[in-house]
Formats: sequence, structure tokens, C-alpha cells
Amino acid sequence: MLLSPLKSYTQHLSLIEYKGELGTSIGTTAYKGQIGGKQKTYHTNFSLFYRKLLSNNFGVRFNYEYIPLEANDMYSNQSIINNRGFRFNRTFHEMNILFEYFLRKNKITDIKNKLNPFLGIGMGYILNLPTNENNFVNYKNSQQKLIAQFWPICTIPINIGICYKLGNDLNIFGEFTFRYTTSDLVDNFETATTVTRNGNTYTAENNGNDKFYSVKLGLTTTLIKRFAPDKK
Repeated sequence: MLLSPLKSYTQHLSLIEYKGELGTSIGTTAYKGQIGGKQKTYHTNFSLFYRKLLSNNFGVRFNYEYIPLEANDMYSNQSIINNRGFRFNRTFHEMNILFEYFLRKNKITDIKNKLNPFLGIGMGYILNLPTNENNFVNYKNSQQKLIAQFWPICTIPINIGICYKLGNDLNIFGEFTFRYTTSDLVDNFETATTVTRNGNTYTAENNGNDKFYSVKLGLTTTLIKRFAPDKK
């Protein structure tokens, strides 16, 4: 990774223009909420992104991430939750923007400092498509289900990771991303939903915020334009 848009690269006056970075990653994701108790169900997820460094330590990153989420009360070892028997399975597509801070300066010519930890925080939006299954919400009609499926859910991703430089324009990285959402609709079990089952009535907690997280490994490549040295 490097920073300045135009930077001297060798003693031969070769120049490089920084165009940003492209990256991809794959990992696992899980939901953290009221369904399933403490027992988590993990699914494979992946992401694609573009990063642009704004200074030696700061950058902005535009992400797409595929996020399948599932939870099932039957997997819980807590008898009250297990007897309730709720479950859901949904696939989400997230678009977000992250503002990142790198603990070390990003320079393409610096191949000695290979490790660079980073932090990030941002905002995003998740869209539920195509899977939207649960066994505790009864929709009145297909239109109501469609509205619930496409209702906007905003996310606040918080990211921590570390990258390792393989070369001037190639890096590998690992990261953990926690998402705090601004709604209680990720699992479709919201405070407005009251479910009666086996003589018991269940109401969602009035916290209003579902959460989920992902752990991924990835690869980035730096987009650079090389200029031949002046021949004088």
C-alpha cells in the first residue's frame, strides 16, 4: 500500500501514481440476538471492496458483503429457549462505507514494515434477498412479507484487523467486523410481535437493536500506474 498520488519510486526517477486498492475476503458470520440463545449458527460469507487512502494513516473503504444469518432455539441448551422453538434463516446483502485508521504509515517503498494493524468504523445498509424464512411471524399477505423483506435496516460496522505486505502491490489481511443495527428486524422478532405457542406468550425484548459479526481472511491488490523515467 502507498499513499501519495504521485511518488518517486527509485533513484532512476521512475514515478508511481496511486489509484486505490481492490480487495476480497472470505470468512464466517453469525447472528447475536434473541433467537437461539447463546448457541450460534455460523455460515460462510464473502466481501468485495475498494479502498482509497486519503493520507499516510487514513483511508476510506467501500464494501459489498454477502451475509447469511440463521438462528434456531432448538440448538440452545437453555430449556426455556429450547421449548419456545423459534427459528429464522435470512440472506442479506450489505453495502457500507468504512473510515479506516492504520497504525503505521502506508508506503509502497517500505517493504521492511510488513505488518500494519488497522481500525475502522462506518455506516451501511442491508437488504434481505432472496431467503426470508421463520416459523413465528404470520404475514397477512405477500405484500406485507415483501415490505418486511425490503424494509431498510441500517448498520454501524466496527472493524479491527491486521494486514501483511507480500510485496509492493499485494497484501493479505485478517479482520473482525461487528455490526450494530438500528432496528430489531434482522430476525423479524420485534417488540410489536407477540407470539403465542403451547399456551405461552412471547414478546421480543424492548432493546430495538439486533447485532451480528463476521471474521474474514482476504487479499488486496494496489492499483498503480507506473511512469517511465525521463530520458534526457
